[in-house]
Amino acid sequence: MPTSVNGTASTWDSFKSTLIRVLAEFQPKTVFEYGPGVSTLLMQDFPSVEKIDTVEHDVAWFHKWAFQFGSKVKLMLEENLQLYPHLLSSAKDYDLYFVDGREREACLGLCNRPTGIVILHDAERESYRDCIQQYRHIFMEDDGHTAVLTNNDTDAIRLERIFDV
Repeated sequence: MPTSVNGTASTWDSFKSTLIRVLAEFQPKTVFEYGPGVSTLLMQDFPSVEKIDTVEHDVAWFHKWAFQFGSKVKLMLEENLQLYPHLLSSAKDYDLYFVDGREREACLGLCNRPTGIVILHDAERESYRDCIQQYRHIFMEDDGHTAVLTNNDTDAIRLERIFDV
């Protein structure tokens, strides 16, 4: 049974408060991210995070961030948008997935696993609706601009607590 929540306010970085709450509650060690940037800076400074694998498609954006991340971050460039989503290995699971890059529908499909938390930025876009609905538990924050998704019932209970459901 899906779970749904609506939150408040939205800005270009409205995901930040949701991300901080998820980091604090779940203390993830490993993160996979589509679309490096402010979120990466936030996650790399979080004490529990040991490793962030993040992929970018745009060469200029890649170079903008290349020297701003610490040793926890492995920044990858994949300009081919057909290959871009597939840098997430099907053989490896992460504690947290952050989706804020290109090809989000394909990325959401690849992040859809029995365990782990997925955060989707710009979740209000109509084209993401079907992909979001593939998850068992859906939490919509900041007026639907940020989705927190999971298939794990235990994680969903914890998410209900932090989002005051």
